[in-house]
Amino acid sequence: MNVDVRHFNDVNLHARAIPGWTQDYDQLGRGALSSSLQQVSTGRFLVFREVFNRQVVQCGQCPEQRLCLAVLEAAPEPVSTGWSRHPLSQVVLLRNREEFLLHAPQGLGLVAANVDYERFLQLADLHLSHEQRTLARGSRSLAVADASVQRLRQVLQHVLAQAGMQPLNDVQADALDRALDDLVLNAFLDLFDAVDHARAPTRCSGSVRSYIVRRSRELMEEGGGGAMSVLDLCARLRVSRRTLQASFQSEAGIGPLEYQRNLRLNAVRRRLGQTTAQALPVGDAAAEMGFFHLSHFARHYRELFGELPSDTLRADGRPTVAWSDHRVLRRS
Repeated sequence: MNVDVRHFNDVNLHARAIPGWTQDYDQLGRGALSSSLQQVSTGRFLVFREVFNRQVVQCGQCPEQRLCLAVLEAAPEPVSTGWSRHPLSQVVLLRNREEFLLHAPQGLGLVAANVDYERFLQLADLHLSHEQRTLARGSRSLAVADASVQRLRQVLQHVLAQAGMQPLNDVQADALDRALDDLVLNAFLDLFDAVDHARAPTRCSGSVRSYIVRRSRELMEEGGGGAMSVLDLCARLRVSRRTLQASFQSEAGIGPLEYQRNLRLNAVRRRLGQTTAQALPVGDAAAEMGFFHLSHFARHYRELFGELPSDTLRADGRPTVAWSDHRVLRRS
């Protein structure tokens, strides 16, 4: 993953700093310009946020073989911007070197993302309706509810914030890349899915739902310690996200992500009960099952089992905290 944060006093330098875009920026607002650009990219996605202290017009072409979206970080105030409803108050779409012309109000941030176009269309064939796939292939904007736009903003902001974390090792870095890639792709799918709420609910027999959950569990367990994303499960089972979610809610009463997380938490608990704190610290046991954010892991562990992982009895009959205290006493 590449994380880049830069500041500029020239719109042309700013425009050229975003990889893959053929574009020119022109300053319309009077006064010295100051801008910031934060970018997060992997081989699969690019998310960026730009802020200008002056009004700027952006024009050019989006990257080749990419599906791109952009939205203002917050809805503009008509009094301050002069627009009764700015075009970027909803979501602008571009794809595969399409030309664009956007006016960014001064002082407001723009958040944008792009993903591989062909890969997204393959996912769309599985998860979206015919009408939604048509929008993905040709629409220049999406008119969706403000709540859906806000969810998109929150996801993109979360990706930018998470990318600022420094993984401790290559395994954690790879896990973070996969998690953020999944977040971005799901955000794109959710946006198109929000266009049409009139689709008939998913209907399948009890035996089909049971099979989907059973087979999903097998795939989760085959993956060992790493978490398997919803999109990966759907691809392996050839079902949509809606069908997968409905199956888990019907059969288990929780969604597939919570179900899988609980399986991994149980695996950690078993490992703790089979080892001593000296042989296997809690953090190492958590990492074996793909938990790298220990504060999040401890919270989920306590929610599920009613105790912190450090309170769980180990193979020697002691909780982890007892071993930690013992080590401190010996050092003293």
